[in-house]
Amino acid sequence: MTPGSAGIPPALTDVDIVRIGHKGDGETADGMYVPFTVPGDRVRVEGEGDHAKPVELLSPGPSRASPPCRHFGICGGCVLQHVEQIAYREWKREQVMLALAQRGIVDIDIAPLIPVAPRTRRRAVLTGRFVHDEIMIGFQERGTHFICNMVECHVLHPDLFALVEPLRKHLVGILPEHGRAEIDITRTDSGLDMTLGLPRVEIDGALRTRLADFAAKLNLVRLTVNNELVAQSRPPVIRWFGAEVTPPPGSFLQAVPEAEATLQELVVANVGKTKRVADLFCGAGAFTFALAKQTAVAAYDSETDAVAALTLAARNAQGFKPITAERRDLFRRPLLEHELNAFDAVVIDPPRSGAKTQTEHLAKSKVRRLVMVSCNPATFARDARILIDGGYALTRVTPIDQFLWSAHIELVALFERK
Repeated sequence: MTPGSAGIPPALTDVDIVRIGHKGDGETADGMYVPFTVPGDRVRVEGEGDHAKPVELLSPGPSRASPPCRHFGICGGCVLQHVEQIAYREWKREQVMLALAQRGIVDIDIAPLIPVAPRTRRRAVLTGRFVHDEIMIGFQERGTHFICNMVECHVLHPDLFALVEPLRKHLVGILPEHGRAEIDITRTDSGLDMTLGLPRVEIDGALRTRLADFAAKLNLVRLTVNNELVAQSRPPVIRWFGAEVTPPPGSFLQAVPEAEATLQELVVANVGKTKRVADLFCGAGAFTFALAKQTAVAAYDSETDAVAALTLAARNAQGFKPITAERRDLFRRPLLEHELNAFDAVVIDPPRSGAKTQTEHLAKSKVRRLVMVSCNPATFARDARILIDGGYALTRVTPIDQFLWSAHIELVALFERK
């Protein structure tokens, strides 16, 4: 018979938190994870094994702070609002250090974390659901598929959050009972761009007219529904160093413009003066155009629409060195050593899974300088180990807090041939 069944109360235990684990949960000395706790907390918890639920805070640790958002602890968007700012920033920096140490990479120059301000995120994917005559909109609750019906958010830019209440109103009659909507919103330099995923909803003529009216009332520059363009008042535009790029619907962009500007500055500074650079996993060109102000760039990415957007913007832009862009799946068909050796430097910004195969070819190349951008310290450390074993030295790492109050960390690293 398990605790909590047949009237038996669940087991309660008092534990001491000694550290914060890599996913943001507090951890005891014997490896039990307790969410929303900090080092020095003494907590009464429910459950056994590796994970437990906090029931009562018996005494707080010195780095505990009051979360600013009323949804904290329910909404799955943030996990670290309860940590005092200095301790929070040092924890994020330490995650990079620990990930590298697990691969035997130590004594590396890791800069202090570069912060971002609250309410600056320009892109988010929210979920909407129609339940009991009510449209609920927000991020998913922690560990469930339920929706935290948000009434505030300290991460989203106010222009994005301002859409939440109108969306609740306008999705009535569009979503069927228990129907869900994936709401991808981007604040571009020319206005708000929205991509809606509406499973089980057929877009007929009448609904198309209603959705176009919906886009006009929300002042959207573009509305795409179920991968179909429904309305566009003007092109959504991202401006990079004088180039105007219209990103494809739902396209990847750095989450915070200020963090993106910092990344661009670091990438360009680390590349230094070179004649020709390869930009791998280039997306729509955030680093391509930054680099092309001073050097020729060959850009590669697997996303056809992103490469097309980059190519069109480069064709129409002035004041840049030569830019070429090619669609290429760098997982299945990475650049080989002889191709890489044509470049003085390489910039690589892979997804969270990293780029193990491409990194293996880089490690065998003669490229003198490599700048890696990563949003996952674990896969970054794995790929860094490959490069170091291939003769590179990891010169410096700069972490950036692009994903505020989450356990995610962005970073820029410079590798140089010994």
